[in-house]
Amino acid sequence: MTSDRGKAALERLRKIKPFIQASLTLTKKRCGNPRCRCAQEGPLHEVALLTWKEEKRTRTLYVPMKLRQEVETWVQEGKLLKRLVAEVSQAQREFLTSKKKSSKG
Repeated sequence: MTSDRGKAALERLRKIKPFIQASLTLTKKRCGNPRCRCAQEGPLHEVALLTWKEEKRTRTLYVPMKLRQEVETWVQEGKLLKRLVAEVSQAQREFLTSKKKSSKG
């Protein structure tokens, strides 16, 4: 059994698109090419990095420019999924609590 609030959150869960549980950050770095403008004093290159925890270690993955927007969408869907799972869990706890109270009375 599920409360109405839990059912609504479950319905939103069914609509989740591809997701990833990670963070996407933009930073500036030197590219490593000795002939590049960034090697001496020119402006650095902007790079996107995806970070996540795996076995208590932080992992990082470079995200190519052409995939940044898509990966950002995945990250946002991952955050939405986390919120919805918490919402369903809370609704189920409230449902059980109300059943416990009504069975005593």
